[in-house]
Amino acid sequence: MDCIREAENFLKYYRDLSKSIEYSDRMIKGLMKQTAPKNPTAVVMDITGVRASRAHDTLTQLYAIQKWQEMRELTLVEMEKVEDVLDYIAEEPGCEQYKEVLLSWYVERMDKETIASQLGYSSKQSVYDIKNKAIRKFAVTAFGVIALKAV
Repeated sequence: MDCIREAENFLKYYRDLSKSIEYSDRMIKGLMKQTAPKNPTAVVMDITGVRASRAHDTLTQLYAIQKWQEMRELTLVEMEKVEDVLDYIAEEPGCEQYKEVLLSWYVERMDKETIASQLGYSSKQSVYDIKNKAIRKFAVTAFGVIALKAV
């Protein structure tokens, strides 16, 4: 397992995971709207408001809602892990800038000169050095002893 690459992937795709949450919410909302009883009247005798001809479709939609909700929850758990690791390494003495560098580099995809000026460095080489230290720290914190082989 290449822990450095895994750590980079977690950070690179963090923004996409946020978009995935938004998309999941939209899909769940749409499926719930489709599944809701349509214009019930006094003539409809079904307890659920679902006509017999739509029962199969309704069950399929309920299953799809469940799967979208499960995927959404798993995504939130993974995002929370990334946030926890970033917060943890930022609390350590000498590592205060690591979170900012990793977020700027991987999540916001800022150019290196902008990151350097934000941090008060005159050269982007300093940013590369900090990023390399930060990503190794992130990998070891996230993956433990397995990551030490990569560092």
